[in-house]
Amino acid sequence: MTQQPSTGAGLGFLGDLEDGRESQFNTLGRAVVNALFVLMRSATMHELTNEALVRPTQSMVEALAVFRRTFREDVAIQLIDGTFFINRRLLKLDFGTYQNCRYLRRILEFLEVNEVGFAQEVDRAGLHEFLQAFLRVARDRGGAITEQRLNGVRLRRVKAVAAALGADTSDPRQHVLNIYATGLLMLRVFVNDLRRGKSPRHAKVKRLCLDLIDVEPRLHNLLLALLHLEAYKGNLFSHMLNTAALSIVFGKRLGLRRAQLVDLGMAAFHHDLGRALIDVTEDEAARVDALDLEGVQYTPQCSPEEMDALRVKVAQALVRVGGFNESVVQRMIVAYECQIPEDAPAAGLYYDGSSASFMTNVVRMASFYDEHTTPRPGREALSPDAAMRRILDDGGRTFDPFLGKLFANCLGAYPVGTLVECDTGEVGLVVNLPTDPVQYHRPMLKVLIDKVGRALGSGGPIVDLTETQMGGNRWVRTIERALPAGTFGLSVTRFFFS
Repeated sequence: MTQQPSTGAGLGFLGDLEDGRESQFNTLGRAVVNALFVLMRSATMHELTNEALVRPTQSMVEALAVFRRTFREDVAIQLIDGTFFINRRLLKLDFGTYQNCRYLRRILEFLEVNEVGFAQEVDRAGLHEFLQAFLRVARDRGGAITEQRLNGVRLRRVKAVAAALGADTSDPRQHVLNIYATGLLMLRVFVNDLRRGKSPRHAKVKRLCLDLIDVEPRLHNLLLALLHLEAYKGNLFSHMLNTAALSIVFGKRLGLRRAQLVDLGMAAFHHDLGRALIDVTEDEAARVDALDLEGVQYTPQCSPEEMDALRVKVAQALVRVGGFNESVVQRMIVAYECQIPEDAPAAGLYYDGSSASFMTNVVRMASFYDEHTTPRPGREALSPDAAMRRILDDGGRTFDPFLGKLFANCLGAYPVGTLVECDTGEVGLVVNLPTDPVQYHRPMLKVLIDKVGRALGSGGPIVDLTETQMGGNRWVRTIERALPAGTFGLSVTRFFFS
């Protein structure tokens, strides 16, 4: 009998991230990438005749041989938009490999290549010839390495690899915007149908979930920027979409399989259905319809008895929409656990001491982030970094501390859309996720105002805050504080999509 992914208490859902074949691919792929980095780094530190090169060279030969023997194919390492692929398959990095890949990425960018291929016949002599060519370019400026004659090692330029991978030449902003806009319209109809007792089109929600999952990692910054879409932010259907998008991006950064991402995304879509099903007076109904449930907070107004009745309504609605199966039961559990007041701990929800499920912890963090970056009557919105800091500083009162740190590692202490000022005097907008999750407070910035106070507009450079000065002992720039986006009349979504 095949064991299903666990969605029980605590972090059990993390225990089944990869099936055997995928896990083996990532393990052997990481070994190849690590061996290549160690080999190239050692070559810059020692003469090629030094015995210190013997072990790294042998490790590289063995790593390539094991990969070929296991998968019966040659090895080609590709670097596309800061992400490593092997033989055009995404390589999922563990925390121990991120640092090596960060420096290997810089080496490949310096060489102006983003594919290194190893033919079957490459051996120690072939690797030695490759290192000689590398050093001629790195030390002696001996021309482009793609022009060097190498035995068994092939290096290619960026454009050739992008074409080989079938890179989309259309405007990616339009693609992401279409998914988001279609999702908003579809979820609005879904919520209104549910409130009127009609049968919502559940298949369309799943199709939207799959569309979000299929957004390429290089476009996640565009997807996260749409969380700040002012015209819709605060409406229930917008909250559902934003929570699902955040949860899916986090799950993909963790390395969850596609089936698990579907479960997580669908649970996020349905986590707040109680807000659509709460009974309101006729006067309130007119207001709620006009605002699409904006600002409706059902927990404070409900007595314990009313809350129990509401949970039954949510469960019945989920069964009516999706039938009765394991996936629907998972959504019921997440919806139940997410209807607990915000200041209630996720642990100790049940009589036997069980904690909230992994999916609940993720969805609660995503929901909290979107809810608290939204202005409400009598409450100003938190800045993106302040909302993330609330999650990090929670101390286990509401969120699981370990998952909270992972959430910040993956999405950054300064999420996409945060306006910041650096110690250099520069002002910039966070436009992409951190390239190094360990340095999660060092994202990528678009510099809007330079160090002398000159506005650069769209002409400002994009900088990586993990960049260090010569010698590597000091950062080039560090964030000193976050600024309200309205400081310069900045619209995050207009900046990304105009």
